[in-house]
Amino acid sequence: MERQFKYGVYGVGRIGKVHAGIVMEQGQPVIAIGDDVQEAVVAAQQELNLDAVQTFNSPAAMAQAMAGQIDAMIIASHTKDHARDALPFVKANIPIYLEKPLTDDLQEAFGFVEAIGRDAHQIQIGLQRRYDPALLHTKKLLQSGIVGDIREIRCILRDQFPPPATYSSRGLVIDMGIHVADEAIFFLDEFPNEVWASVHHTKAYNSPIDEGGDTAFVTFTTPSNVLGRLDLSRTHSSGYNNETYIIGTKGTIHTGRFAGYPGPIHVEVWGHDGKKRPESATFEMTYLQRPFPEFLPRFDIAYRQAHQQFRVDIEKGEPFAVTQNEVLDAQVFVEAAHRSAQQGGKRFQLQRFDDLLAYKAACIANGLLDE
Repeated sequence: MERQFKYGVYGVGRIGKVHAGIVMEQGQPVIAIGDDVQEAVVAAQQELNLDAVQTFNSPAAMAQAMAGQIDAMIIASHTKDHARDALPFVKANIPIYLEKPLTDDLQEAFGFVEAIGRDAHQIQIGLQRRYDPALLHTKKLLQSGIVGDIREIRCILRDQFPPPATYSSRGLVIDMGIHVADEAIFFLDEFPNEVWASVHHTKAYNSPIDEGGDTAFVTFTTPSNVLGRLDLSRTHSSGYNNETYIIGTKGTIHTGRFAGYPGPIHVEVWGHDGKKRPESATFEMTYLQRPFPEFLPRFDIAYRQAHQQFRVDIEKGEPFAVTQNEVLDAQVFVEAAHRSAQQGGKRFQLQRFDDLLAYKAACIANGLLDE
């Protein structure tokens, strides 16, 4: 029987309530919640039936009061506050499930990693795609060599609606793009060496949080000469659309062919002869009856798997699969894309290093950080 983990949750807006609801449905008690905004705490208590929990409006106070009482923390506060909110719990040696990204500022992200180190046992990042059954099947197919050497990858992420007006974001390239940037790195096992991007306004659409536009195209290359593209948009008018094309020398994989809601989610493998291969597979999404964010049916199972694995890894003392180290790479990637879009499509060179000081120095040299 699985051990029960006593959870705390700090940041109980839309995604914080999603995470809290999932772990509670998995039989894990939430014994403390917090948010900078007291109204959010009250609303979460009512929506999640958490009247008996302890409540806080400060992460530092919560960490001090709950140390030794909680076994795991979920932090889903505003992006700009992630580092501030997580650090007290790191210092209290409480494992953390932290919503992506590390922060909304790359300089601060490097500072946060410098403060906590590279240890992969402290923080699991909420990049749930790495736990999605359809994407994991795709990764397995790529590792088998079924499509040969990869020539091109195209990752598409299109929302139908803008986020809530209270959402904290530097725009769709930084905030949406980090998911598919990490997805591309995950599939390719490579970090981009050059990135350029553009952002555009489309007809009759306005998102108050997005910088420069509602649709973006990010192009990149890798050291092995893969050509990549991230397509991002808030304007998909017929449901949530997330799909990936991977084109190789022997065939193509298409994951997540858009089919509306309900799904299912297709992983289609196409051979040189233009015929679908038997390694193709179909995965169901979750068919939710209650109100939900539009991305949740597609990735509900992935979120559940991520939380389950989080607890398994804590129990076994294993490193987390996606940590501050992996998300830092994705943040460097999207920071380059964001700056490129702001500077008329300027091409940014990227270099990745395991040594954090060398990595930071490369970002400074390539115009992504100040000295």
